[in-house]
Amino acid sequence: MGGNAGMREKAMRYVRLLVWLGGWVFVGLANAGSQGAMSFRIDPAESRVWFDADARFSTFRGQAQKVAGRLTLLSSSPPQVADASVSIDAASLDTGNVERDADMRSQFLEVQRFPTIEFRITEVLTPRPVSTGTDWDVVLQGRLAIHGVVREVQVPTTVRLASDRITAQGHVRLDMRDFNIRVPRLLFVPMKSEVLVGFEAVARPEP
Repeated sequence: MGGNAGMREKAMRYVRLLVWLGGWVFVGLANAGSQGAMSFRIDPAESRVWFDADARFSTFRGQAQKVAGRLTLLSSSPPQVADASVSIDAASLDTGNVERDADMRSQFLEVQRFPTIEFRITEVLTPRPVSTGTDWDVVLQGRLAIHGVVREVQVPTTVRLASDRITAQGHVRLDMRDFNIRVPRLLFVPMKSEVLVGFEAVARPEP
């Protein structure tokens, strides 16, 4: 009987030791996560957003000249972010044709009423490491606001993480009709309502 009691006491001490160690590991991980959070700001000089539009006999590309945004990196492996948002000056979209740009801004995007295009990232989905492990294929899920309409979208993106920058490249197809944008016509030929939107963004650590 005494031997059994001694074995039970040893077992209880062992369990208490495991619980104590587990608690310290949990606290350590929590502290490491909070200390590892870093804030980044998009570098406008190295970032761009573009779209490709198609009509029956013509295609053209538009590019935004003014892109801003910031994010907080919570984890780099796998990448997880918080407070991530991108803002585009809608009036800065340029297709290389002055008359077409004026029509696009005034008649279709109505930039006086809706001056910015906003994308707020709510979650990073299905991270998958690529090559060395500093590159990740992810899906950025978030709310996209264009022309006064907000839609949930998912954007396949490749992210490269480095100590001095985050680089992201991705693209997604959007239908103008989903954002109540009237589909333009070129020489009486209607454009396709779907456009390919892509981006290349560089974010650097905030001081």
